[in-house]
Amino acid sequence: MNDSCSTVVVGISSPNGDDQFGWAVVDRLAKSQHNDVSFRKINNPVDLVAELETHERVLVVDAGMGLPQTVPLLTLAYKSAADRKIVQELPPGSTHDIGLDLTLRMAESLGKPTDHVSLWIGRGTTFDRLGEMSSSTRAAVDLCAAAIKDFLSNCRDPSDI
Repeated sequence: MNDSCSTVVVGISSPNGDDQFGWAVVDRLAKSQHNDVSFRKINNPVDLVAELETHERVLVVDAGMGLPQTVPLLTLAYKSAADRKIVQELPPGSTHDIGLDLTLRMAESLGKPTDHVSLWIGRGTTFDRLGEMSSSTRAAVDLCAAAIKDFLSNCRDPSDI
């Protein structure tokens, strides 16, 4: 375990149904003490680009459509070609202006690093405007927060997920 590891956990969300997943995970994690970890809540993935050069690890938490019902949480290392392909194949359905995959590819084209990015994607099923999160997504919030808390306590490399 490293003594110091600059990390940001970025929740990408909106107030629309299961899309609240990222913000809910950040809220849960921010209640506990983590050294050298900052938390951000954004509603547009483009805002993520500013975080890429200022932290050793960037953990991105977002809801995703198209995950199998048996997969409440998907964790991916963006530097892995296989994991990138999974992100690219997730069906569109974002309530954001631009999706996560396109944002990260744009960042790379601008010379921003992305090999320190890990993605924590909770399965979303309903994205009703100003709607409540489904019970399955609320359960995935707990699962994701616990997994990230463990990840942070070990200050591991994003490829270790």
